Amino acid sequence: MPETIRRLSQLLASCAVKLVQRFGPHTVRVLGSTYVVSEQVFNPKFYITSEFMARNIRVEPTDAVLDVGTGSGIQAITAGRTARRVVAVDINPQAVRCARRNVRRNGLDGRVEVRHGDLFSPLQPRERFDVILFTPPYFEGRLRQPIDHALYDPDKGLAGKFLAGAAERLAPGGCVQMLYSSMAGPERVLRMAEEAGWRWSVMAEKRGRFETLTIYRLELASGA
Repeated sequence: MPETIRRLSQLLASCAVKLVQRFGPHTVRVLGSTYVVSEQVFNPKFYITSEFMARNIRVEPTDAVLDVGTGSGIQAITAGRTARRVVAVDINPQAVRCARRNVRRNGLDGRVEVRHGDLFSPLQPRERFDVILFTPPYFEGRLRQPIDHALYDPDKGLAGKFLAGAAERLAPGGCVQMLYSSMAGPERVLRMAEEAGWRWSVMAEKRGRFETLTIYRLELASGA
């Protein structure tokens, strides 16, 4: 996709998201569970990324799972129905409050813990995880309000920080499950992953009229 068209598509999509965030309902049901959100917390009902990722999460009953950028908590809650333990983190304090409410209302208080902070900063030094979930923002734009952390990743800086830091938080034999959009140049992120010592494969793909969503499985390459 030409860069000019890509930027225009991202601008239109982010404007549409903000309209839905402002005027859409703030209590929604997705995959049989109820979620409460606010204008500043990404709504899991009206964008295909949340449900697509939730449908394709792969965890085992013995897994410890980390959900980075949890938002409403949908991925943490979905994983928590199977995994033995889930830690969910988000930089947006409104998202943390909503995710905690959603964990409680879905009966997973004892299995899913929500923490406030940026990427891996809320974790204890020795915490390691079998699966790390990451549904990153991927539009170009400026961070002006809390919801922007769910939309914008200027020059893919957040993706780069995540790929550099995730290896230290992965248990032996573990993996990252990461969603990315064709609208945002996934080839660059995959190059960054390879340069950081990851090998990748495709777990699931969803083709739409304007974009293709892909969930990638990232594992550490030998010797990384």
